[in-house]
Formats: sequence, structure tokens, C-alpha cells
Amino acid sequence: MEKANYMDNLTLDQLEKAVICALMLEQQILPDVAGWLRPEMFRNPDTGFIYQALLAQYDRGRRPDYLTTEAEMRRMDGERCERIGGMNYLADTIPLIRHSENMQLYALGVKRIYTLRLLEATFKEAAMRAGALETDPLQLNMETIEKLLRIQEQVQTDTGLRPMGEYMSDFIALHRQRAAGEIQDRVITGITGLDALFGGWQSGELYVLGGRPGDGKTAIALQIAMEAARREKEVCFFSMEMSNQQLISRIVTRDSGINELGLRTSILSETDFAEIEALRKKMEELSLNIDYTVGNSVVNIRSQVLLHNKRKRCNLVVIDYLHLLGGKIHPGETTEQVVGRNTLGLKRLAQEAGCAVLVLSQMNRQSESRSDKYFRPNLNDLRDSGVIE
Repeated sequence: MEKANYMDNLTLDQLEKAVICALMLEQQILPDVAGWLRPEMFRNPDTGFIYQALLAQYDRGRRPDYLTTEAEMRRMDGERCERIGGMNYLADTIPLIRHSENMQLYALGVKRIYTLRLLEATFKEAAMRAGALETDPLQLNMETIEKLLRIQEQVQTDTGLRPMGEYMSDFIALHRQRAAGEIQDRVITGITGLDALFGGWQSGELYVLGGRPGDGKTAIALQIAMEAARREKEVCFFSMEMSNQQLISRIVTRDSGINELGLRTSILSETDFAEIEALRKKMEELSLNIDYTVGNSVVNIRSQVLLHNKRKRCNLVVIDYLHLLGGKIHPGETTEQVVGRNTLGLKRLAQEAGCAVLVLSQMNRQSESRSDKYFRPNLNDLRDSGVIE
């Protein structure tokens, strides 16, 4: 608490200069922050410039000191080095820093204020755009969420290296808990062959279910989602192809035996309505959550899953399907690059939310031209398969 109070009394300029001075006292501690403290995090670009000169020497395996750092600054930008006075720029702070004990605290303070600056800029822009009548609120919400997630990725600090023995201890503890039934993090699909092959869907993993149009991808995915929900798992099903009513119709025709044509034409008897009502009561007991949003994006799906995770643990996310995912397309991006970026985003979601993610994918037309119709699919049969593989 005393350290926190002391930090509050420092100006930002003093705080940023203190990082550099502490690093100059003990260059060996530079690797402790080099992985997450970046030059752009310094509000004063001149202080960030000196830090960049330190990093440049570190990257080349050189141990920096005052002379080599000033020489590096002149090499990087001689005019700027002259303007700020070289290492004399730190003259007012050097006498105040006698040891490097608080360096980590100083660096975290710089990162904290940098994060607040990014958040302030994001919310100011959102507020300004929200005041314009022509602004699409849904688009603004999704873009703001995307920016906030990018900020989170920019400022998150890696956990760093840990001894293998610690990971082994965690591994043993996890499997003891699984064996004792204390943790049930696997999602059983209910499809015997798949469960025998994978042991169910594992948390943190991304699975791709491929098929040509009409092969029954959605039906299989819906069956897996229903089976997981019946086993008391929390399931989030995101559809971009079938509406909520179409998905419910599939469930009703499969689980009640009511003719699909009857549902389409609404020619239903009172007995049919009674069966649907009985099925509704069963469905209310299941934790199967459905979202139908045309052109849904990975960013929006991620925010919904993480929000759901705060209320109830999400075990399985199903996305129907990969090639209908929307979101912002960067200039010059090809379809394959967009699919690849979305695939990587879904993999990160599985790891971040600690759940299994099942995404449906189209397959290439060339897969139908094989002479052997009972072929074993290859990964390159997936459409735009480059990064998916």
C-alpha cells in the first residue's frame, strides 16, 4: 500500500524517466519487461525513444550503458538525439533513482496509464459517433467491442516461462480431478465413433466439421449441441444460415415425429400441438442458447461467449458456419485470408473462454469429382483451407 501511495505522488514524466534510469542501473532486469513494455506505451515520445535505443541494444545482445545508449540514439535519429540533449535528458531524474528495486512497479505504472489513455480515446470516439443521428448503433457497438478487445490483446502480459515440473504437477492434479468426477470439462457428442476417436470435445480446442451443401452438417451439429445440453453442459449455438424458427423446426420434426410439411404449412392437429408443448417443457430444462445474426462476426461471438461465461460456464460453442462469418474486411484481403483470420480468432476464443468450439465449414467442389465416392476426406478438401489446415 505504501508503494502504491508513493507511485500516486509521481508525475507521469517522472514515472517514465524512472523506468529508464532503473534499467540503466541494472541492465540485467531489462528482459523482465522487454516482452511487454513497448516504446509506444510512453506518453512522452522522447522517453520512449531512449527506451527504444535500450531495446535495440538488447536485441543485438549488447549490454547497454550511458555511452552506448547515446550512441545508439544518434544512430537511430541524430537530430532528435541532439534536440533532447542525449542522455542529459535524464539528468533531473538520475540522482533520485539509487536502486532498481521498484523498476517493475514503475513499468507497470507506465503500462497502466497507457491502457487508460487507449480506453479514453476509444470511449471519446464512441461518444462522438453516438451523438450523430446517422450512426448505426449495432455497427458502433461491434466496432467498439473490437477496439476494446484489441486493447486487451495489446496490453496483456504473458505469464512467462515456468519449470516443466510445475506444469506436470498441474497436469496430474487435473487428471486426478477428472478421474474423481470433480471436473467434467469434456463434451460428449453422443456419436459413438467421434467420442471413441476424440474422447469428446476437449476444452480449449477448435474442431472443424466439413461437408458439401446438403450433407447434413447443421443436423449433426444440432444433434451434438442437443446431446451436450442433455448432459447438463452450457451450449451456445450461433447460426448465420438458418433462422431461430428454422432450427426449432428441425428439432421439433426430429424429436416429436411431426411431419416437416405440416410445420411448413401450419397444418397441425391438437395432438401435434400437445406433442410440441410437451417438447417445449423438455427444452426449457436444457441450457442450449441460440443466436441467429446474419453476418455475425468473431468479435461479436467472442463478446457474447465471454459475457455468458460470467453468468454461467460455457462448455461448447457451435458456429454454423465459417464462410458466413462477417466482420471488418481489411483492404487487399482475399477470401482465404479472411477465413484464416476468423479461424485463428475462433481458436483464440476456445483458449480464452476455456471451452470447445465446433465450427462448420464448406468443402471444395473438387472433392465431388473423385472417382471413388467413398473417399476419406483430406484437410485440403475444406474450402479456403490454407490456415484451417
